[in-house]
Amino acid sequence: MFDDSQLEEIRARADLVEVIGTHVRLRQAGRNHIGLCPFHNEKTPSFTVSRERGFFHCFGCGAGGTVFNFLMRMEGLSFAEAVQALATRYGVTLREQQGAPRADPSARESAMRAAQIASEFYAHVLWRTSTGARAREYLERRAITRETAQTFNLGFAPGDSSSLVRALERRGLRAGAIAIGLLRQSGSQLRDLFGGRLIFPIRDSAGRVIGFGGRVLDQRLPKYINSPESTLYSKARAVYGLYEARAAIGQRERVIVVEGYLDAIALWQAGFRETVATLGTSLTVEQLRLLARYTPNILACFDGDSAGQRASLRALRVFLEAQLLGRAIFIPPGYDPDTLVRERGAPAFGQLIERAQWLVEYYVRREGEQAAANGPGGRAQAAGRVAQTLGLIANPFEFDLLTRRAAEILGVREELLRQQARRGRPATARAAAPAQVETAPREEPAEEMRTTAQWALLALATSYPELRGQIAAGLAGLEMGESKRTRLLIDLSASELSQAQAEAYLTQHLDSTEQGRLSQHMVELAEVDLAAARRLMQEYLQALARWEAQQRLRRLRLEAREDPNPAAAQAVILHRRGEGKPS
Repeated sequence: MFDDSQLEEIRARADLVEVIGTHVRLRQAGRNHIGLCPFHNEKTPSFTVSRERGFFHCFGCGAGGTVFNFLMRMEGLSFAEAVQALATRYGVTLREQQGAPRADPSARESAMRAAQIASEFYAHVLWRTSTGARAREYLERRAITRETAQTFNLGFAPGDSSSLVRALERRGLRAGAIAIGLLRQSGSQLRDLFGGRLIFPIRDSAGRVIGFGGRVLDQRLPKYINSPESTLYSKARAVYGLYEARAAIGQRERVIVVEGYLDAIALWQAGFRETVATLGTSLTVEQLRLLARYTPNILACFDGDSAGQRASLRALRVFLEAQLLGRAIFIPPGYDPDTLVRERGAPAFGQLIERAQWLVEYYVRREGEQAAANGPGGRAQAAGRVAQTLGLIANPFEFDLLTRRAAEILGVREELLRQQARRGRPATARAAAPAQVETAPREEPAEEMRTTAQWALLALATSYPELRGQIAAGLAGLEMGESKRTRLLIDLSASELSQAQAEAYLTQHLDSTEQGRLSQHMVELAEVDLAAARRLMQEYLQALARWEAQQRLRRLRLEAREDPNPAAAQAVILHRRGEGKPS
């Protein structure tokens, strides 16, 4: 589908740190960048990105690969879709190979384009037509400035859907719009799901429109509607405002979570630009894990009444399931974040942040207060419930500190509370420790030594095309086996592919586990110059030769046991003395 020169141009232009940085908060560590892995839960960064080598690798879960692999895994794309997405992002024009069938845009690409065109259409209607006047007046009453509204790309959907339908059909995006629920059949015509509503485009962390929220400007019900679930949008997995908040989250090392679009926008406008909103649901584990890629310091807003307090206790279990300790901001009764900053100013909300409470400690205090009025029996029951909740805390240090604090609040023996809590602790719920990777062969079982050497040589052949001839010569005559890994190593060593072409070739032939093994060595090579790479190549080739010599010695021993002929025993002796060693 794509010729080698196109893939090489995309690989050269695509900045791996920039691409991954839209999904993961990265910081520089030497020549590499590190961050929290987006593919498994961790609190200590073990996710490494090598801009120089163009590979990423997680030393915790083993995920790894090229920029193409990252998009394929992160966004559920095929290889062709990942290539198309990067080509669009970095301004590479994809040409068809001669004789190759013309490829239609993928369904996902069509849906993404339909959402983007609709977003631009709604913004045009809001700001440049008389139809949008009512929506502009509404924003003015809510004290949302034009600058803020345009930052969030707000729009207005007219009641007459014909203009939007024509705009989408002219671009061949009718099917894509229907697939994401933007257009729906009404009799013989298509109608806009959001007609007559103020539009809140929902964007992913890269700024691409994946769905919409809509609010009526009259008394119709429901007041708010969201896009239905689609290949682009899931209300349980996405959050509103992440694209707009991402930079501030990194700067302030915290994220504030509210419930409504206008709450998020009002706080952003008031200076709390690290704010995001849920999408019509309570906080989910998936949303928390998404936010934890940027910071583990998550503050969730709740109403200060009894219903809000109960909601905070339900949220506690969600936080713990996501292996996070969240904090609660309680909004005074009669206000929401929007009205609070409008009527009492940003300092009032800042004070609430300063008084934010750890959800676990808030829960334990509530249990302690209720138990105090119910005598020893009530206190015992409360301690049992608290022990069950503490058992959900995965981090051993957090578990230790919070168990000690809970025992103090409840007035029970710390060791007894700790013992009861341990019974419910998940045995595997602990942060993954970064694995150590060595660039030279380790003393390990013979077959694993061979496997490690082959992966390392494949990485060297990819990163240093000038070493391929020597690798091919060193492999000649060795028993390489018939695995996919060895076939790729032999083929690549004999090829003249550039590094970018080699990476694209391997991306299409290795599964995710195999990409992880390769990326482990690729990332490590970021610190290696050509001379050191040549020494490593020689060490790994020698490791393969040693493996073959060991296998030959094993076969000779077996033959000597089964053959009474003295010549068989003599062959073993000669091999061990060195006559059988490889040159």
